[in-house]
Amino acid sequence: MLKKLSSYSFILMIIAAITTAAHAGPDPFFASYDPCAGAQLDCAPRLKSITKVKAPLAPPSVAPPAPYAPTSPFKIKTPIASQLGSKWDALTQNGPSNWWADCCLPTPAKGQFWVGPRVTFARLQGEARRGFDIAAFQSSRVDFDDHLNLRKNGNTFWSIEAMYQLRPRWGIRYSFSPIHIESLGFPKTAFNFSGQTFAAGTQVATKWERYQHRAGLLFNISRTTSSQANLYADWLNIQDRLTVAAAGTTNISGSWDDTKNMMVLGLEFDKCLKNFHGNTLALSGKGGIGFLNDTVGYEAEAALSYLIPIKTGRFGFIKGGYSYANYKKEKNSELFGTVIDGPFVQAGFLF
Repeated sequence: MLKKLSSYSFILMIIAAITTAAHAGPDPFFASYDPCAGAQLDCAPRLKSITKVKAPLAPPSVAPPAPYAPTSPFKIKTPIASQLGSKWDALTQNGPSNWWADCCLPTPAKGQFWVGPRVTFARLQGEARRGFDIAAFQSSRVDFDDHLNLRKNGNTFWSIEAMYQLRPRWGIRYSFSPIHIESLGFPKTAFNFSGQTFAAGTQVATKWERYQHRAGLLFNISRTTSSQANLYADWLNIQDRLTVAAAGTTNISGSWDDTKNMMVLGLEFDKCLKNFHGNTLALSGKGGIGFLNDTVGYEAEAALSYLIPIKTGRFGFIKGGYSYANYKKEKNSELFGTVIDGPFVQAGFLF
C-alpha cells in the first residue's frame, strides 16, 4: 500500500510541477475585462470615454470666404465601421475569429454553465471480500474476472457532468455515473462470499450495480489568456451492490451493499494549443487523491478538447482522452476495490 501511495503521490507532484510551469505569470484578468471568458463577449468592451471640446470661433474679419460647393442630388452614407469607430475595432479584436494571435482559451464567465455527457470505454478490475478465509485453499477474496466472470475489457460506462461558475474564481460542479453489469460464468477456483461457498466449475450468476455521485468546489489559482489552473475539492459517494448466486438455486446466494464516502482533492489545468479562426484546440489534465471512511483513491486524466463558437460567448465542445480511477475500501473483514480506466469521449456546451 505504501509503495502504491508513494508512486501516485510522485505522479501528482509531476502534474503539479508541469501545471505550475505552464501557468507561471501575472493574473490580471479577475480585476478587469477578460476577452477570453465566454459571457463577457456579449457585453460592450470597456472603452475609453471621448470628451468633446469645441474649437474657438475665428474672428469674422479673418474668416476665409466660403468656397462654392455645388449641391448633389445623391446622399452618401457613412460606412458602419466609421460610425462605430473605436467600439467597432474593439469588438473585432475581441471576437473569436481573431483569437489566433494570442491563442485564447474560452472559459466559463460568472453565471455560465458547462455541461456534457460522457462515455468511457473501460477496462475493469475489481475484488471484494466479506468475511475471513475459511481454509487455505478457499479464499474469501473474490476476483471480478476469475471468480465472477465480470468481463475485464469491452465495458461501456456513461456519466453526466455539469458545472456552474459562481464567481470569476469559484465554481461548483456535479457528476453522476451509474453502472449495471450482469454475468453468467464458471469460477476458476472455489471462493467464499458473504458466508456462502461456491465451488470451482459450477455456474455462478453475478450482478453488480454502482451509483456514483460527486459534487464539489472549483477554485481558480491561475488564469491567463491561453491557460488556467484549478484546485478542486469534491465529496464522492459510491454505492455498490454485489449479488452472487449459484445458477438454478435460491439457497446458495450472497449479497452485499457497500457505501463509500470520501473527500477528493486534486489539481487540474487547461492549455490552449491553437486557435482556428474561432475554433480552439486545448490540452487538459488532472490528478487527485481520495481519502476518509477507510477508503483511499487515486485518479488521473489527460485529454484534448475542441471548442466551436455557436454564439458570442457560447461554445459547443467535443473532448477525448484517457482516464484512470482507483477506489478501494478496506477493513479487517471487508474489502471492496475497483480500478476503471480507458479512453473516453465527451460532448457538450458552454453557455
